[in-house]
Amino acid sequence: MQLNYQKLDENFIDELNGKIKQIEITIEELLQIKDKTYDNFFDVIEHLLGDVEKISFPLQVEISTSITDLGKKTYEEYIPIMNEFTSKLTQNEEVAKSIIKIYETEDLTDVRRRILEKQILSFKSSGIGLDKESKEKIKSINLELSKLGNDFSQNVTDATNEYELIIEDEKVLSEFSELDKKSAETKDGKWKFTLHGPSLTTFLKYCNDRTLREKLYKAFSTKAPQNEELIEKILTLSDQKAKILGYENYRELSIASKTATNASEVIDFLTELGKEALPKATEEIEELKVFAKEKLGYETIEIYDYSYLSRKLKETKYNFDPSEVKPYFEKNKVVAGMFQFLDNIFNLKAKQIDGMNLWNDKVTVFELERNGILLGNLIMDLETNKSKRDGAWANNWVTSYSKNGVRVPATGIIVCNFPPSKDGVPSLLDHSDVVTLFHEMGHALHLITSKTEDISASGFNGTEWDVVEYPSQWLEEFANNKEIIKTFGIHYETGEVISDKLIEKMLDSLNYGQGYINNRQVELGLFDLMIYDNAYSKEQVQKKLDEVRNMVSVIKTPSYNKFQCSFSHIFAGEYGAGYYSYKWAEVLSADSYTEMTKGGVINVELANNFFDNLLSLGGSVNMKESFVNIHGRQPDPKALLKLTGILV
Repeated sequence: MQLNYQKLDENFIDELNGKIKQIEITIEELLQIKDKTYDNFFDVIEHLLGDVEKISFPLQVEISTSITDLGKKTYEEYIPIMNEFTSKLTQNEEVAKSIIKIYETEDLTDVRRRILEKQILSFKSSGIGLDKESKEKIKSINLELSKLGNDFSQNVTDATNEYELIIEDEKVLSEFSELDKKSAETKDGKWKFTLHGPSLTTFLKYCNDRTLREKLYKAFSTKAPQNEELIEKILTLSDQKAKILGYENYRELSIASKTATNASEVIDFLTELGKEALPKATEEIEELKVFAKEKLGYETIEIYDYSYLSRKLKETKYNFDPSEVKPYFEKNKVVAGMFQFLDNIFNLKAKQIDGMNLWNDKVTVFELERNGILLGNLIMDLETNKSKRDGAWANNWVTSYSKNGVRVPATGIIVCNFPPSKDGVPSLLDHSDVVTLFHEMGHALHLITSKTEDISASGFNGTEWDVVEYPSQWLEEFANNKEIIKTFGIHYETGEVISDKLIEKMLDSLNYGQGYINNRQVELGLFDLMIYDNAYSKEQVQKKLDEVRNMVSVIKTPSYNKFQCSFSHIFAGEYGAGYYSYKWAEVLSADSYTEMTKGGVINVELANNFFDNLLSLGGSVNMKESFVNIHGRQPDPKALLKLTGILV
């Protein structure tokens, strides 16, 4: 299966406008059909929209994965064009009435009924039924929010790329491994550290100079300060939009399309989760304070000390240094081992396809098949570089569907920011990087393995956003499985397989800090929900963040910290009033994983039941209901806390 990838060029906007004009003519023709059906009307429109998604893929690459000046310039033109096109379609009363009539009169399958119910709900969010002035206001707000989100994201990327910390005194790097030092070494014999994930986390974990740790942490936590003004505008516009659409606030608008009943349910869930974990988090930090006082003479510990001190405590408590495992986790071997695990359990086979002309020579492509059926292609762009947005994500290029009994294969992409290969040293991963890879592979499987016939319920399409992390967080747990780790834990120089003893030390060390990590996520989720009561000013946003931190945090955050200015997930992504989704879905994923691995052995039958009746059904099912169908019971709300060792 070949990929026809072409880099973005100056003709893209003209081609896009031509495609949109063609689609609008087709929709007008479809509206003339006397007896409209799901197949001859709604499904045709959905496929036309899929075509726009496909031709826009190179642009998406060049504003996130391989950022170019042409990509940034083109995207600024793309935003208003797409806003005008989607607004015209989603606010079209004739289209809406036609789809509602199909829903009310046609004998639909359960999947198609679910699809149209979601479509009808989305009409409300677009302004269907409102007067012309209100519709225009919604369209205007959507355009401005798209522009603000793009500006927010680009400000974060630019600030991340601009900052460098140059180290000349090697003594402050005395606790670094030789591999990590070599990765940071410059041609003139100095060492360069940046705000990119691999560099930042390594420095905060191993630098023995407290002043320098704070310097890098402060640069990270104060980057893109201009985004504080954008946050005010985003919150004001989101509040206006929600009220025009008849919702109390944007929080309620966001949750209306998710599995949660309302915001109160979610806030109660997060608050209780934070309370349950607080004693464990407090105990961990008290232990860390004692350790820091006895071993290093620290009278207090600050947030920029946490990574360094917790690493040293683990070395003492578990006789484990995270850098010990890095030589065993060479990127390509980890990828191969992950695919071997998927083959062993699910009969999912991956074949690397060479000769693909993509955006850089480190990008790889795999063809995936299961039980003899071609599922699609998976593109992997895993190493960090300055032309890539920070973080990790999965997305689709081509969404699968079936027509006349023939399945159109999918194409998905995984993007990560792993340490780059350099000077003969391959990309070597921390264990946390391995977990990230498995996490994103869970998303990719959800996208690529979908056997749903309708494109509107394939992959992420139709999936409630607060359970979209269920497959990814389920698969990431297998990155902590000893037997699976041994399939890829091979020393990049000696070929030695990682020992059981080293794996056990690593896994034991993961138990420390789980309370702190849990409450950090609870903090982000609660903050995201609590800033939508009104159109808050930047001072009020900071006050809300401080209030949440006082509820669940166990280390005081410096007053200069402006983390919200780089919280792209909620201000420039899909997670506004929805960041709680990570913990919401993690309850399900932890329970499923625990059930599948009872007694330390993977239950292959149950795992394949999960694959066949949840993972590969895309958005055609409510995943919370699928959990009950697979496990024969409701999820255990304590499963997550038990799996992470917070509750015994």
